[in-house]
Amino acid sequence: MLYYLPLLLLLENSLAWSSKHQVSRGTMPLLSSSKSDEALYTSADITDTIRKESVMEMEKVTEVVNTSCSESKRPLLIETNDDFNSYIHNNSIENFLFDCDGVLYRGTDAMPCASQTIQQLISRGKKVFFVTNNAASTRMELKTKLEKVLNCRGILKEDMMIGSAYVAGQYLKSCKLTKDSDNKTRVHVIGTAGLCSELQSAGFDISGGQDPVDTPSGMSRDELAAYQFPEGEIDALVIGLDNDFNYRKLCIATVLLQRNPDALLVATNLDAFDLVGFDARHLPGNGALVSAVEMASGRTAINVGKPSSTLSELIMDVYGLKAEETLMVGDRLDTDITFGNDSGMKSALVLTGCATSSDIASVMKDDESSQMIPSVIFPHVGYMFDDAAGDN
Repeated sequence: MLYYLPLLLLLENSLAWSSKHQVSRGTMPLLSSSKSDEALYTSADITDTIRKESVMEMEKVTEVVNTSCSESKRPLLIETNDDFNSYIHNNSIENFLFDCDGVLYRGTDAMPCASQTIQQLISRGKKVFFVTNNAASTRMELKTKLEKVLNCRGILKEDMMIGSAYVAGQYLKSCKLTKDSDNKTRVHVIGTAGLCSELQSAGFDISGGQDPVDTPSGMSRDELAAYQFPEGEIDALVIGLDNDFNYRKLCIATVLLQRNPDALLVATNLDAFDLVGFDARHLPGNGALVSAVEMASGRTAINVGKPSSTLSELIMDVYGLKAEETLMVGDRLDTDITFGNDSGMKSALVLTGCATSSDIASVMKDDESSQMIPSVIFPHVGYMFDDAAGDN
């Protein structure tokens, strides 16, 4: 996607950014590019383009809200930092939960004024947490990435990181699962090394996870019949996004649940897909893997990621937060905004990730989608930063 951005900037300067070249939801005109174009394009250029994309999308959102939204459903549209400060003051907001990808960064590029926003909130004594459905990273890995991308080393703490891998471990600990003869609770994992590491840190004995390179991806009827199941008895099976998910892993997980009917089936999240590429291709999410295991096993997974009540209860209990004093900031209506609303928090939608004006129009028209309507909408997190008001 980034290969096309340098030419878009050139078009903006020479053709006054005509409407046919506008960018939304990660889609781009099909323009030629070269490695030299890519080399000329800096992180600052990307951040500036993200800023312009989100402001243009906000104009569309404003039209949607003002023309097709009833007063009772209408979210507050934030146009300046003063608007945001007034909202925070009037609603006594003390705690801020941020989704990460699509809100604070896109890949390895920071969103406009994301660093300044986080640092300012922390300096003002607000409680800040980073809540992500991404189960591939440990808390320390997420902290390291945020420090690097946002250039804010020294102020972030590991306990600010609330990834779904960590939450899965904490949830299983709260269940007080039965121990085996070795006094270890055994958890089988479909997922990455980061998920396995978090579960091990929570005190569990792990099987599954990443297979050796030479492990076959398929499994025949005869192979499954002869498989000896070295995993042994399990107390839980946890599913996180696994880019190497295959039929062999599905077979093993299905029979493990069959042999251990009391074992918990836990999903780190139920995200259907993510967006990749210049034309916003759907990359299947963890929900697709969970559905496969649920269908084969006849079981229903417990979701511990957004928008589950399991996650909100853990956050409120562990960190002592009050939902009515908390703002959830996200880019997805089905996870972030629903999570905030269902949990009794205020919810803020930014337009630097998945949600578009078309998505907002759809939920406005659907009475059954009221939980996806955000409390407030603004283009990007820079609108939360005081000194950014003149730059928005």
